[in-house]
Amino acid sequence: MRKPAALKAGDTIAIVAPAAVADALAVDSGERALQHAGFQVRLGDSVFRRTGYLAGTDPERRDDLIEAFRDPTVRAIFCARGGYGSGRLLPLLAEALRVDEPKIFVGYSDLTFLLTFLTQQCDIVAFHGPMMADFEKRPQALPRLLALLGGDRSGWNLAGETIVQPGTAEGVLTGGCLSAVVAGLGTPYEIETEGKILFLEDVNEKPYRVDRMLTQLRQAGKLDGVAGVMFGEMAGCSADPNESVNVADVIGQHFANSTHPVVMGIPSGHGVGTATLPLGLRVRLAGQRLSFLESPFGDG
Repeated sequence: MRKPAALKAGDTIAIVAPAAVADALAVDSGERALQHAGFQVRLGDSVFRRTGYLAGTDPERRDDLIEAFRDPTVRAIFCARGGYGSGRLLPLLAEALRVDEPKIFVGYSDLTFLLTFLTQQCDIVAFHGPMMADFEKRPQALPRLLALLGGDRSGWNLAGETIVQPGTAEGVLTGGCLSAVVAGLGTPYEIETEGKILFLEDVNEKPYRVDRMLTQLRQAGKLDGVAGVMFGEMAGCSADPNESVNVADVIGQHFANSTHPVVMGIPSGHGVGTATLPLGLRVRLAGQRLSFLESPFGDG
C-alpha cells in the first residue's frame, strides 16, 4: 500500500466536489479556516458549479479530481461535501488516478466510492474524515484532522462506545458509509472484506433499512471472512415511536454468533465525526479500542 507524505504548514490543499452541489458559505468558511491554519487553498473549477443535483457534469468533476492528483503543488485533497454522485465517476477514472505520487485524500459519506477505489484500485491509503461542509458546525473536526494529517500520533488510538462481540483482531482497515458500500456490490468496484477490519456507518437510516443492508452484505459473502467489524455513531438511525427495535438491536442480532470482535460508536463520518480513519492501513481492534499499527504516511 502506498502512503502519502504528511501535511506541513504552507502546503497547498485542493478542494474538490466529486458529488453533490457544494454549499458556497460552508466552502468559504472552510477555506478561511484552512488559510488561518497556515495552508494554501486551491478550489477546483467545478466546486461551485451546478448540474441538477451534482456539482457540474461527470467529466467536469472527474477532471477536477484528476487535476488535483496530478498537480505537483497540491499535497492534500479535501472534499467539499458528500450527498450523491461520486460513484458515477468510477468508470471515467480508469487508469487516470494511478499517479506516481500518492496524496492525502479526505472524505466520507458518498465519497466512500472514491475511498474504496483509491485503496483497492490505486493502492493508496485514503482518509475517512470530515469535509469542508463540516468544519463550521463541528469546531473540533478540523484541528483534529490537521493534527492527524500532520503526523500527530495522538489520533492513532480511538475507542468505540459499545462492545457487541468481544475479542481482538488485526487487519487492514476498509469500509465507509454502509449505503454506499452496499450500492457498490455487484460492480467492478465492490468492496473487498476478506481478512479485513470492516468499518460501517450511516445516517438517518431506519433500523429495518440497516437490517436490509446488513442482510445484503451477508448474503453477498462480505461478512463471512472479516477479521472484525466496527460501526460508527449511526447518527439519526432511530426507529419510529411505535417500533420496538432499534439499530443497536439490529446490529446485535446480525452479529450474535460472530467469533470476531464487533464494536459500535467509532466517531468517524456522520454524527460528531471528529475522528479520521486511514483506510488501507493495518490496525488492531481489541474490544472497544482501535489502534493504528503503522504510520499512515510514507515519511513517518
